[in-house]
Amino acid sequence: MKRKISVLMLCSLLMITAVGTVMAGNPDYSITEYGAVTVATVDGEWTAEDEWTDAPITDMTGTATGQFGYNMDFNIYGLQWLVEFFDDDTDDAEDYWKICFDDSNSGGSAPDSGDFMIEIVGHTTMTVYQGTGSGWSEVDPAGEITWSDSIGTSPLNSEPHWILEVVESDKTSGIIQIPNAPPTGMNIIAYDASTDTTAAWAPDSDVDNPDSWGLVADYSMDPIPEGLTFGVMAALSSIALLAGSLYLRKHAKKRIE
Repeated sequence: MKRKISVLMLCSLLMITAVGTVMAGNPDYSITEYGAVTVATVDGEWTAEDEWTDAPITDMTGTATGQFGYNMDFNIYGLQWLVEFFDDDTDDAEDYWKICFDDSNSGGSAPDSGDFMIEIVGHTTMTVYQGTGSGWSEVDPAGEITWSDSIGTSPLNSEPHWILEVVESDKTSGIIQIPNAPPTGMNIIAYDASTDTTAAWAPDSDVDNPDSWGLVADYSMDPIPEGLTFGVMAALSSIALLAGSLYLRKHAKKRIE
């Protein structure tokens, strides 16, 4: 009986841990687009501690680490991104952020006309590109995108680091149009020139190769479920790790005795 209970406990811990990391980089590279409760204040910081708790938080990996939040505000029919680069707290002219999206999730080995890239270089200059079928061509977003970044702390990381906020104001008009509902492709990259390191989602992705990007697999017209908010995720992961640690320590002690 004790053995059955122990197996059940371990399975439960694995399920809890899986829920806490379901949106991390993995072979599926898959997330869900949820509706935002409010439009983010675009100032490069969490204006309030709950500003981004209406967006799933997804891990970025590579030679550096970071996380991003993403959702859609149905009031303005626009998209919102939060990107935090935990390993970078220096201001370099060669630093960059890149956000790419593939409206029809058509993939391909090179960006086509349905692919767009927002590039911010040196924390000062934003350029928007559209795919040509073989590469990228600069386009004028005509005020469709608002962005800001700054070095600060956040509920995701208490050490000073770069935080980026981007809002695309209306994805059905203007130059940048993303009228299709998910599935859509998406790629997030942050680069630190001081350390020559990169954090990315999907892992090992290439902005010039949409086949390597992540996937916004589906969407919900409702706000993110309470069970998937950042605060609940962090709490569940901590509980799972603590319970697992206590379980292993207890049984290790029995073996020693």
